[in-house]
Amino acid sequence: MKPTKMAIDKSGTWWRGEEFADVAQYLRDLTEEGYPVEIVLQSTCGCRETKFLLDADQTEGCARRTCPQCEAEAFVGDSEEYWEESEPERSTCRCGAELFELGIGFSLRNDGEICWLTIGQRCVACGLLGSFVDWKVDYAPTDHLYEKT
Repeated sequence: MKPTKMAIDKSGTWWRGEEFADVAQYLRDLTEEGYPVEIVLQSTCGCRETKFLLDADQTEGCARRTCPQCEAEAFVGDSEEYWEESEPERSTCRCGAELFELGIGFSLRNDGEICWLTIGQRCVACGLLGSFVDWKVDYAPTDHLYEKT
């Protein structure tokens, strides 16, 4: 018999999850009254690692992830275009940990182009779910952004 999957734990002040699917559901719940996330892609490094350090600037709307395994850095979405003007901060969980599973949520316009990116994260140490940064995308075409997760 397969073990039953636990749902997101919403019983405390902060929501907690156990796996990447919880990040995706968290993003959908978080954005349902604004720009609803329709597509969520998991960040994965070329070395196959799925846990990252995250540096981001909410004001400029940009983020860069760093792989703890191979130390590769990668910009999320169109972040590289705004990075030079940014003042990024390291995302840190309330428990003090800095490693997260990351999900990139894409909100779409009626024509299918991306209008908003929201980064969701799950702390690897304690399971806390959150979103450190999101930003508007106001140009087209946007399909290239799916490759930059």
